[in-house]
Amino acid sequence: MEYLPQDLIYEIVLRLPVKGLIRFSFVSKLWKAVIYSKDFIKEHQQRRSINNSKKDFTLIRHGVQSGDFHHFYAASFSADTLEEEQQIEHPIYSLEEEYGLGLHTRIITVCHGLVLLGVLCRKATSNYVHLYVWNPVIAKHRYISQPIWPEGEDSHFTYGIGYHCDEDDLKVLVLRQTGRRPIWKIQFIVCSVATGQWKRITKLPPSNLQVNIFCYYNMVSLSDSRVAWLMADVDYMDLYHVVTFDLVKEEYNTYRVPISIRGPGAITLMELGGFLCFRHGQNIWFMKDSSWSTEPIPLNNSRPLFFDGERFLLSRFSGDHKELFWYNIKTQDHQHVTRTGDYAGSFDGATTQTAFICGGNLRFLLDGQPDLYAYFCRP
Repeated sequence: MEYLPQDLIYEIVLRLPVKGLIRFSFVSKLWKAVIYSKDFIKEHQQRRSINNSKKDFTLIRHGVQSGDFHHFYAASFSADTLEEEQQIEHPIYSLEEEYGLGLHTRIITVCHGLVLLGVLCRKATSNYVHLYVWNPVIAKHRYISQPIWPEGEDSHFTYGIGYHCDEDDLKVLVLRQTGRRPIWKIQFIVCSVATGQWKRITKLPPSNLQVNIFCYYNMVSLSDSRVAWLMADVDYMDLYHVVTFDLVKEEYNTYRVPISIRGPGAITLMELGGFLCFRHGQNIWFMKDSSWSTEPIPLNNSRPLFFDGERFLLSRFSGDHKELFWYNIKTQDHQHVTRTGDYAGSFDGATTQTAFICGGNLRFLLDGQPDLYAYFCRP
């Protein structure tokens, strides 16, 4: 390939998906130099954002139990066909370390193709969560060193990651609440993934809202440099608010959840098809023009995994029977997902978390720590 003109190589690789770029970077040093150049990455990202049909993505799951361990699994989804899932090694530590140190990993959220992972040491005396930003497509990650929090305090955390469009940088967010009603304190800090520097946000959410200490709620990344999360109203039982934070303007907006919520885990906040929404029972509530509208899910015991603007990707698990469906909200038709092989475990298990990587991202963590196992980077 060395004899091909560089401008022709540029045009060839510009048309490849991100996973194809990773594999083609092994062809020659020249191709690798072209693929990892800043100008190429920027142009490829712009073209992909225009042409991306949201039908090609990678499904990554963690928490699927096998024996004493919870594993990662990955499968590519292209042209409405799901490839057979493959078990992949943990990107940060080995199974021996997981067992010996009592480590537990959780997928917190996803932003621009990067995954925020939280690692908890069960043998430690504190509930300190170690944060890692992981780019699975290029098989690199970065440890986000948090401030040293005082021990012995009754603390509850909400974590997230978002994109700051003006700085072209990813931001890791930590909302910490100490104490309980009627006296508590909230701290809000934001870390630049590029520099590793933390910044304290002095303006805080409304004082009548608190982190729900009984539920594992984390932030959701939105496409317009905002993140969102749920907070409980201290004055009214069963009343929740969705709080959004603009990373550029450093401003909040709050939206009252239009229904009463009772019981831990009764509501799930998510981003689907570019919309901020939450799931409650068999209904999906979408935020459109600062107001909520609902969309019923037609299948019993189903769970929304993805939304491409017209269709939901739904999972249903009953006994040993696992199913994936597409449901078109306009035609109200549903069809089974074509798959080339089986998928392991349940999509709906209490310990299973799912991340969707649409296309992938070459722009972030090029200088990160290499993963222990590079699933996507094999030549």
